[in-house]
Amino acid sequence: MSDGIKKIDLIKNMAVFLDFRWSSSVRDGGNNIAEFKKINILYGRNYSGKTTLSRIFRALETGSISNKYSSPEFQLSFEGGSNATQNSLSTHGQVVRVFNEDFVRDNLRFIVDDEQTINSFAILGEDNTK
Repeated sequence: MSDGIKKIDLIKNMAVFLDFRWSSSVRDGGNNIAEFKKINILYGRNYSGKTTLSRIFRALETGSISNKYSSPEFQLSFEGGSNATQNSLSTHGQVVRVFNEDFVRDNLRFIVDDEQTINSFAILGEDNTK
């Protein structure tokens, strides 16, 4: 069973995130610490950290963080009270699926190179774990 991501507690040494701390940066209108909702849309200018965030989420899926970062650190909290860090990528126990540019590069190479084959993958149905 998978719990939703509640917040990204911290990110260090990852592109624009030198020392990001959710509790001091993400607040609601009443100045309370905000949390992710069931559906979240992340948008921003180029080089604002969108790809870095997607790579953190993808690391939860694949079990390894992109080698584009030197000494990366992060911690995410889940709704059930558990958390995940760069050191627990293969043991956090959450089901995560990310469709970002790294996924496309790794699985859909045939789009840009006719000589490549299609890697099979499937994500079907609804999440019936709740």
